[in-house]
Amino acid sequence: MECPFKIGQRVVFKPNEHSRGWSQHSFERLRLNPGDIGVITRIHEGKYLFLDDDRGGSHWECFVPATQNPVDE
Repeated sequence: MECPFKIGQRVVFKPNEHSRGWSQHSFERLRLNPGDIGVITRIHEGKYLFLDDDRGGSHWECFVPATQNPVDE
């Protein structure tokens, strides 16, 4: 499946069940915490999203559009 997001789009970091097992250290390294909102500034290898201030590097499946309520997902 191809990444549905585009550079400039606002997204919410909402890790899936698999990534929720990550340690707090992993989130600190990415400089992202669940629920963080940002604008996509780079998409690496067509899969990994980086947000403003070059935060991130997580697979696009760990994000939802910011227009959706992440609690309802």
